[in-house]
Amino acid sequence: MTKDKFTGGDQRYLRDAQYRDPSRLTARADLHAKYGTADVRWFPWMAGQIEWPSDGVILEVGCGPGWLWSEAASQLPSGLRLMLTDLSAGMVDAALDRVSGLFEMTAGSEADAQLLPFCNRVFDVVVANHMLYHVPQPGLAVSEFARTLRPDGVLIAATVGPEHLRELWEIRSEVFEEEPVNRTAAVFGAITGLPIIQQGFSSVEWRAYEDHLHCTNPDAVIAFMTSTPPAEDASEQQLRSLHVAVRRRFEKGGGSFDIAKEVGIFVARDPYQ
Repeated sequence: MTKDKFTGGDQRYLRDAQYRDPSRLTARADLHAKYGTADVRWFPWMAGQIEWPSDGVILEVGCGPGWLWSEAASQLPSGLRLMLTDLSAGMVDAALDRVSGLFEMTAGSEADAQLLPFCNRVFDVVVANHMLYHVPQPGLAVSEFARTLRPDGVLIAATVGPEHLRELWEIRSEVFEEEPVNRTAAVFGAITGLPIIQQGFSSVEWRAYEDHLHCTNPDAVIAFMTSTPPAEDASEQQLRSLHVAVRRRFEKGGGSFDIAKEVGIFVARDPYQ
């Protein structure tokens, strides 16, 4: 499948438009936060999947606004030393503002995941939360994660499966005449990502996060969809068609709209170095 500008094809777009600041990402995160049905919220669940060293040196690549560290702070050791990186300076600034003071040390830097500006074997944990499908060459990023981890270190890499948000991809297909396929999962997903991770690590485990969305507000779904291509660039006629298509789903559901999720993390150990 051909990559588009959102799924790894255009780093300038990602840095200067899509992730220039947290606004578009927040529109998507809000849908999950408000309408997710999981027993445990995403970031605390994610943080609970490994044992964190009490004074560990941690790298997050593609840190976004730093939500992981603020939402899971109560269950993480306060002695962690964080290095937060992102392709976008705006995201690094937002993350540092949010996380400052929560841990022993927090620093930030702009960085390309495919060429990390760090020495070999310096981190205890590397976190890549829903970002590898944005990277032009995910395999290069995985090699960098392996290089910068200590031999006993661990990688947490979150992504989605092909059924993730299936109903929204069906709407995209209807309105924009696109193939109803989850492009992020096709580039680096629960299935496609496994052989990529295995290029850098000898031990790789997939852990699924059980959740689905029970939405009660059509506007929240529309805000989610218009935060990325193709709806981000839609014509007025396409936007009208999108509103009609979304509201039709709510009418069919008697005022609500259930959306499938397929999401989880790879936990990878034993990096090749």
